[in-house]
Amino acid sequence: MSETLTTTATPPTAAPRVVPAGAGRVAAPAAPGLPSIEVKLDAAAGAGFGLVEYRVPPRFAPPPRLHRHTREGAVAYVLEGELRYWFADGDAVARPGTVVQLPRGAWFRWANETGEPARMLCMFAPAGFEQFFLDVLAEAAAAGGDLGSVIGPLRARYGDEDQPGDR
Repeated sequence: MSETLTTTATPPTAAPRVVPAGAGRVAAPAAPGLPSIEVKLDAAAGAGFGLVEYRVPPRFAPPPRLHRHTREGAVAYVLEGELRYWFADGDAVARPGTVVQLPRGAWFRWANETGEPARMLCMFAPAGFEQFFLDVLAEAAAAGGDLGSVIGPLRARYGDEDQPGDR
């Protein structure tokens, strides 16, 4: 009887990457009351996931209805402040140190309901959705800060959709 040997190819060596604070792709708020973001890792980084740091102003709520990502899952880690998350079957308050896992297709929404800023780190896998936030902020800034005029077409392009009947 002959034996079949299975070999595992060694993956190519990837160079480590260090992204100091402020050294990612930074997008300032497009208008007062909108978040600022720093994309720490994107699809071009080759990590297989995107990593975004959000600085969320007080009372910010994007969008104020349940929605889902159809192409990627996400994980949010609250660094500072307090964020509320709503799901199809309930809600939760996320304080520093809290992780919120959002599998692809899960209905959710979130907001900073407090009078204090919040900060979170979000990972999107596979990578790609992080570009949505850069595009939204750039196009809203070009539209004089009018987020409402640009977000719909961008959400459709990135596979972000509202729950039917939740308007």
